[in-house]
Amino acid sequence: MTTIKKIQVAVLAAVLVGSMLVGCAGKRTDNSRATTAGNTAGDITVSRETETEAPTNAPTEAPTQAPTEQPTEAPTEAPTQEYIGAWTLLSEEPLNPTQSGYPELDSLVNDLIARITTSDMNNYQKVWALYEYFIDNITYSRGMDAHTGEYSSSDKATTPKEVLWATDLLNSGQGCCYNYSSAFMYIMRALGYDAHLVSGNVPKYGGGVTPHCWLYVNLRGGKYTFDPDLDMNFYTRDLRNGVENPARDRYFCVPIDNFCLLYTSPSPRDRG
Repeated sequence: MTTIKKIQVAVLAAVLVGSMLVGCAGKRTDNSRATTAGNTAGDITVSRETETEAPTNAPTEAPTQAPTEQPTEAPTEAPTQEYIGAWTLLSEEPLNPTQSGYPELDSLVNDLIARITTSDMNNYQKVWALYEYFIDNITYSRGMDAHTGEYSSSDKATTPKEVLWATDLLNSGQGCCYNYSSAFMYIMRALGYDAHLVSGNVPKYGGGVTPHCWLYVNLRGGKYTFDPDLDMNFYTRDLRNGVENPARDRYFCVPIDNFCLLYTSPSPRDRG
């Protein structure tokens, strides 16, 4: 009996010790995981050792070959193509000069073209000279649209608004975006381009949107934006802020799709 009990006690003790070891081992595993998760220094050391080999092999070959060819070619051609694009589009477009049919406006448009352009200019140079004239010589007046036809001899009741807007600006030398864009549209048509007026909205500086009017010209099957009013506003603001050589052509002959986030026209009106 004593021997059997001793054997049973020994077996039981062995089982208990084994259970304790398993339990401790499990606790150590949990503690080691917790320590590893909590000990960032340990993690960083391990991760650095594993990462030091992968990056050193991959970057040494791929980057040294790729940048040497692509960056050197792309920048040298892209700006040149963008500049030549406007030059080519306007210089080589087949022209079909048209008049508005309103004698006062047609006279003002033709006189301005004759005064600003010269016979030795190509078509691009003529357009740019007239665009610059608008930026440098036309005064912005927000209230002009409220007095449509005030500077025109045409009948306000029967004359299209865009004709009155253009006539008002060319007679007074001032106007808002509707006047700027209408006048420049008729100038572009007199030069022979297929120009159209669009009204919609643009973002305001203080938030929200505000009504705006601009124009586009059909060139080689694409629509190109011209916005002398917006260019004038940005140019004069840059001058006041001391910007050196501020741009005048942010919105000059630019693909209309480039400004899909700037110009919004819920119900665009192609007024001509």
